[in-house]
Amino acid sequence: MGVRKVGFKRVQKMMANLPETTGKHLEDANEDNANEWVRVAKILVPVGETGRAKAAIRTTKQGKGQLMDFGPLSSILEGGTQERFHKSGKGTGKGPKLPFVRPAERATEDARNERLAKALRDAVTEAEKNGGS
Repeated sequence: MGVRKVGFKRVQKMMANLPETTGKHLEDANEDNANEWVRVAKILVPVGETGRAKAAIRTTKQGKGQLMDFGPLSSILEGGTQERFHKSGKGTGKGPKLPFVRPAERATEDARNERLAKALRDAVTEAEKNGGS
């Protein structure tokens, strides 16, 4: 799976040019959105004996944004594994697909969109109160 930052730099640049209050509203909404997505992913992730996959899921602040890390096992769990064979010919078995990131994204989509819309409404309202600046 890996980390994709498509458009991340562009969004950071746009946020840097926004009025401070607008940026603050959006930063708060983005942080809440990331935390909610990670919270739901932690509920949906398959938990093995060690709990490593669940423990590795986290979000961290990066500049004015949030970085969501679903852990090193996420690509294996999300996509499953192909059958592998030892030199002796013994198979290791095929790991099933156990998606949790995309389902968490879909489960939180409406709430995340509404949170961003509210942040923009609040920013516009605040800008109007401050004389349109």
